[in-house]
Amino acid sequence: MIIHLIRHTTPDIKAGICYGQSDLALADSFEQEADAVLSKLLDRYDAVYTSPLQRCALLAAKLDSANLMNDDRLIEYNFGDWELMPWDDFKSEASQNWMNNFIDQAAPNGDSMLSMQARVTEFWTDLVKSKYQRVAIVTHSGVQRLIHGHVLDTPMTHLFRLQLAFGAILEVNSDIKSGLLTIKHL
Repeated sequence: MIIHLIRHTTPDIKAGICYGQSDLALADSFEQEADAVLSKLLDRYDAVYTSPLQRCALLAAKLDSANLMNDDRLIEYNFGDWELMPWDDFKSEASQNWMNNFIDQAAPNGDSMLSMQARVTEFWTDLVKSKYQRVAIVTHSGVQRLIHGHVLDTPMTHLFRLQLAFGAILEVNSDIKSGLLTIKHL
């Protein structure tokens, strides 16, 4: 099974703003960025999964597949009360406590990384049991990092060492005979 994990293109938001599950429009450069992403992908997929947020769904709609599916488990981290706040405003005691323990502690009215990991891992487990051979997943950097970490058994404290630009593509190749999974950055 070949799986392409694709990060959405550039959202239309000022740099330095926390925007996890906010449904943002895309930058004016979307068509050019989409063309660059598409040039690295397969011509057709057995299935395309996407986060329901428009910054993913618009790119997913450009991929060729008879099976285009929204899946809420692919949505980005929920920053709760901190959505659309500047990162520079995260100076309260609560936000500092969260930054020091983001794995276990949820953002106010949002996710913890553990809760996000549970839904992403559930999606991944279902996917690798499927009959599909060529799959594209258009999602967010947080989801890409969690799948990458799951496949390579990387501690969650190391997930942010993987830098993923807008439009980044990770290819996961699953060899059913050997049981080996390989990952490469396209």
